[in-house]
Amino acid sequence: MERRVTGYTIALAVGAVLVGGGAFFLEPDPLGQPDWVWLAVLALGLAAAEHLRVRFRRGEDVDAITLFEAVLAPLIFAFSTPVVVVTVAVAQAITALVRRAALMKAAFNVAMWSLAAGVGSLVFTVLVDVSTVSLESLAYLTVALTAVAVVNNIAFTYVLALAGQQSFVSVLRGLTPVIVPGWIGGWFVNLLMGLLFVMAYVGSPAAVLLFPVPLAMLHLAYRGYVSARADRLRLAGLREAAKVLSEPLDPRQAIAGFLREVARSFEARAAALVLHTEGGEHEAYVLVPGDGGAADPVTPREARQLEAHLADQPGPIRVTHTDGSRLALLLAKAGWRDCMGAPLISERRRIGAVVVFDQTGLESTAAADLVVLEALARETAQTIARGRLIERVLDERRKLDQIVSTASDGIFTLGEDGQVTTWNPACERITGLAAADVLGRTDALERLRAVTSGGAPVDVVRWAADPSLPRDVRITATDGTERRLSCSITPAAGANGDTAAFVVVARDITPAEEYEELRTQFSELMQVQAAQRLVVEHLQRAVAPDAPVVEGADIAVTYLASDPAQPTGGDLYDWQLLPSGELHVAVVDAIGHGVVATKAALTVMHTLRFAALEGTELERLIARADELLSAQEVDLAATVVLARYHPSTGALRVASGGHPPALLVSTEGRVTQLATTGGALGWPGVGSDNVVTAHLAVGETLVLYTDGLIEARKDVLEGMEELVRHAGEVSHLPAGQYANELVERALAGAERRDDSLALVIRRTHELSPVLPAQVPTESASG
Repeated sequence: MERRVTGYTIALAVGAVLVGGGAFFLEPDPLGQPDWVWLAVLALGLAAAEHLRVRFRRGEDVDAITLFEAVLAPLIFAFSTPVVVVTVAVAQAITALVRRAALMKAAFNVAMWSLAAGVGSLVFTVLVDVSTVSLESLAYLTVALTAVAVVNNIAFTYVLALAGQQSFVSVLRGLTPVIVPGWIGGWFVNLLMGLLFVMAYVGSPAAVLLFPVPLAMLHLAYRGYVSARADRLRLAGLREAAKVLSEPLDPRQAIAGFLREVARSFEARAAALVLHTEGGEHEAYVLVPGDGGAADPVTPREARQLEAHLADQPGPIRVTHTDGSRLALLLAKAGWRDCMGAPLISERRRIGAVVVFDQTGLESTAAADLVVLEALARETAQTIARGRLIERVLDERRKLDQIVSTASDGIFTLGEDGQVTTWNPACERITGLAAADVLGRTDALERLRAVTSGGAPVDVVRWAADPSLPRDVRITATDGTERRLSCSITPAAGANGDTAAFVVVARDITPAEEYEELRTQFSELMQVQAAQRLVVEHLQRAVAPDAPVVEGADIAVTYLASDPAQPTGGDLYDWQLLPSGELHVAVVDAIGHGVVATKAALTVMHTLRFAALEGTELERLIARADELLSAQEVDLAATVVLARYHPSTGALRVASGGHPPALLVSTEGRVTQLATTGGALGWPGVGSDNVVTAHLAVGETLVLYTDGLIEARKDVLEGMEELVRHAGEVSHLPAGQYANELVERALAGAERRDDSLALVIRRTHELSPVLPAQVPTESASG
């Protein structure tokens, strides 16, 4: 794009040189030597006229309507084409230096105006033989100035097309608003003023010294026209935007139309309405006309940083992306060139802001635009505040209707004559009378046969007006049931302040008596359950084996029942010092819960102890126990894991009957599963398939447990992995805390609960008594 613009600028410059040089062939004998003094004055006049401008903005591009051509007219009339081209180039260069314009923009202006002035001078030279003031020469000068304007406007439009990568026609269509008031109107004003300057210059070249006076007056008049036009457009848009926003009860329904009018009246690329929310945040409605199609829909979104900062400004503000402020940085980051904003203030409180982005068209006075935008913001704030008030009233009305319609208390209104005017659903539920049966009638309530607690009839028709009537009454519903009601009556004032109706709230207190009876029964039941729980806790302590005194072993156990109301179950443990010096340890998990499961587990535990003391080998111990049990407990079923530990040597043997594998935990937290297999008691194939032999080094730990620790999750394999991970992570804890922590971690966030037990044996050098069974305080509730 830059290369194209550069090439185009060079082409214009070459054209200007060719036009100036070609004039020598058409005018081999120029009209004498130029008056260099007045030529210099005219050059300065051209530079000054270029500063008397009214700008027109189209997107990022700016066109300026100046009085340059008015001063150019005497230059074309009195001097040769080469002189005209050079003088115009010098004047544009001076203008660029004073404005500190960018190099490419300055080069383009020099090239464009030099070519246009050269073409106009060449046309005048071809048409006119002698430069004398006559109707004919002035007519030809008009043609020359027209050529200047045509070449100038075509060159400007084409460079916009190149810069914006658009077609020439689309750019021309975008410049439509400035063609009539700017190009045509500006050309006409420049032409008339230029003809006057020509006649003045021919009469006396010194007249060029007076040229600045009419130029300045004409510039001020034109700027006045532009300001008046902008004010008229802004004020008309203010009225229309305020009208659009105030038409619906909810202003939010008209925000799209409102923003469309704001953008149109301020000739802006976009308009936004930023509002404070009740939560202290900001929401923004942004409309870019044309981006959303013909309807331009607008939906609220969370305000961006720029929009939120504009909504928090204390007063009207105008920001451009080049002014160096924080808002300017946010503006550039958001992709806007400039913006104006005015706060929405309602009852001395800011509720948001109205903002316009990237104004286009004829450049108006920023101060005047801010005044109009501030007036619009005041009107908008009042409209939005009114809409919010109406919304709150309607919301309160909806809430009241919802409360009345969903309340458990019966709510109805009575006129002074006893006529029922409202009847909520709770009244229908309590009495059995539908709203259609009672509304507008004075005798409908008599069907309820209202009486006092003592049985005296109540005249409900006079109920509201007679404060002596009782407030607690008994009624007979349409289904024949008797209901007790506690009523309160409140007068409702009419529009004139007089009592128009009475609001009656009737609460059905019949269930209260039933509740008291149920509460008494529940209290008695809780006392019975507490006594049962105490008995069960004593039973649990009674069935726990006595702690043996074992040299070189630290033993601990933690148990948690699946039901806190029944703190016992089918998970039991046993330990016994055998004559061989080995420690016999058993963990039993009987099927079932509560006391029944405890009885079964206790039977298994004692049978295993008996078989061990009679000398049964560990390999056959489970099968032998099943033989003894099958003779008297046909339906008994349980899994079991057995361990034989020799404290003096650390020798360890483990056997299992349908039980999860025991865990051997090293001092570094490495966990090994002792994978013993075998059938459970009471099932076919009962007995141990294999016995695992291991060695318990000093500081190492054996963990026996029941399946409640691994079945807390839906996936048993996942539960096993979790238990192994926990066993390694907390292996540094003392045995008692270790057992307790395993149970707590395994059951944390459990999806299901089962009886859970963890028994820990750690080899030590010390004589340590066995800790009693513990119940974790946090896990007991599940």
